[in-house]
Amino acid sequence: MLAALCFIFIGSHSLAAAEYYRWVDDSGVLHITDNLHNVPPKQREGANRIQAKESPRTPEPEIKPPPLAPRRVSIPFEKNGNIVIVPVILNNRQTTKLVVDTGASFTFISHALARDLAIDLSRNPKTVPFHTANGVVEAPLTNLDSITVGGMEIKNLTAAVHDTTPDAHAAGLLGLNFLSNFRMDIDTQKGMLHLEKK
Repeated sequence: MLAALCFIFIGSHSLAAAEYYRWVDDSGVLHITDNLHNVPPKQREGANRIQAKESPRTPEPEIKPPPLAPRRVSIPFEKNGNIVIVPVILNNRQTTKLVVDTGASFTFISHALARDLAIDLSRNPKTVPFHTANGVVEAPLTNLDSITVGGMEIKNLTAAVHDTTPDAHAAGLLGLNFLSNFRMDIDTQKGMLHLEKK
């Protein structure tokens, strides 16, 4: 029977590090170490090498691919007479409402909305003429980082800045430079705008 049990540890190793050695000296004392150099030379041949079980590793978090953008969406709209108004998100941060206008070649945003988006119009003082229901208007152009309608996003969209809107509840017009990227259907009975990527 063993008279004593002696553990020897050197440095920062631990029993669960990888492997350790055990031997019994001439006095019958059991020794355990994780360093073979701690075993006396005459005891090394008879030392038992034991592989320690490694601590269970924390599983790597599963990296999921980003969700695919929808190919078709249906967006409820507000209707005021023949005017269709939809919620939009500009530059991934500003939510507003725009009038769906298939007769407008460009998307329009109001001056107040441009200020909310921190758009500096003095950098591009040049204006461009546009034909509207109220006649020809002059408006500067700006670039929107993105415009999103019902999850459908178009990046780097040119917009004109002018306070031309047929409805006071809207901050501008959603024009063809956005709408032409989709097949569009307006269901007036259900009050839904359907957009499908081309």
